[in-house]
Parts: sequence; structure tokens; C-alpha cells
Amino acid sequence: MPTYNYPENVTNALKEIGLKSEDCLWDCHGTYVLKHYACERLAAHNGITWNDPELIENDSDAGKVVIKLWGHLGDKSDFTFGEATPKNSKNAYPYAMAEKRAKDRIILKLIGFHGEIYSEDEAEEFEEEVKAQEKAEKKEEQERVDTSVYGKIGKKKANEEIKKLRTYYASFVSKDKDKQKEALQKAKKINLWAEKHNLAIVQESYYKLFERQKSA
Repeated sequence: MPTYNYPENVTNALKEIGLKSEDCLWDCHGTYVLKHYACERLAAHNGITWNDPELIENDSDAGKVVIKLWGHLGDKSDFTFGEATPKNSKNAYPYAMAEKRAKDRIILKLIGFHGEIYSEDEAEEFEEEVKAQEKAEKKEEQERVDTSVYGKIGKKKANEEIKKLRTYYASFVSKDKDKQKEALQKAKKINLWAEKHNLAIVQESYYKLFERQKSA
């Protein structure tokens, strides 16, 4: 079972309301996310209150809703926005989602956790960004791998030469001696070309198809 290094201040605050970090916090790609019910319990415990939400953008047909919300904790007051659009939420109820996001954000801001942890209603929004970043990183890593394997020649050209080797192999194993000789000569040229360009993957294909066959 994985062990997480939960923020100590968050763990202590959750203990005060009878909750455990491992039950209501999870690690979303390196960012801690707090469940909505825990945010509500923290708000009630600390006596946070809100003004009525103010609609900043209201386009129900397009599923776009932005709400501005003021929250208060003792003599501290702050405001934030809650957004719900098709780009950052799959929820079918944008008004409810926008209000939940606004409330959770203001709760975390007023008790000093905003930026350190996020609420689960925000997680859907930044998780898409994280996925996009991971996709870009994987693509970049694959490009680095391709460069290390295929060099400046590139994957496409290398695969074309491997395909040629397989075609020549069909003639190499035929009963026609002339075809065998011609195929081997062409294959050797490709192998020399691959050696010149340090394309081990092409050389490996040549060896498996021709040299092993000769030694068998």
C-alpha cells in the first residue's frame, strides 16, 4: 500500500473534525485533492459564511456558467470565482458545479490551504491539463527514443530499409541460386549503409534474417 506524505497542517485540520487524510485526500499526479464533503465539514467547523453568489456568466444552452462568491471567516473576507464549461467539466449541472467550485475554493483560501491542496470539484479541471501535459511529455520522450534508435535518418527511412530486407529474404530462401545471390548482395549493401549511419535496429534485422540463416 503506498505511503503518502500528506501536508501536516491539512492532516491536523482534518483531525479536528474527525477525518483522516487517507480517507479524504488523494494524490492526483503529484497534487493533493480534498473531497468536497471534507471541505464542507471544514467550513462548518470554522464558521465560514458566504454572500449570495453572483452570476458573472450565464449561458445554460452552451453549458457555461461563472459565479462570483464572497466568503467570510471572522474578520477575514475574500472572494473567488467558480466556473463550469464543457472544457473543464463533464457535469450535466453547470450551475451546481460552478457554485461547488467557488465554495470549495473560498473555503481553502480562508483557512489557508489554497494552492497547497485542491478540491475534488477542481480536480476534473486541472486533471485534463495534467493529461495533456503527460501526453506531450510522452511524445517528447518517444521522440528522444526514436532519435537514439534511428538517429538522423529517422524512423520512416529505417523501417523502409527493414521492409526491403524482408523482401530480399523471401528471395534469399528460394531455390533459385541466382535470386539468392542477388538478394544477399542487396541485403549486404543495406547492412553496410546501416553500419555507416549507426542504425543498430536495421543491422539487427539483417543479422536475424541472413547471417543466422547462413549459419543454421
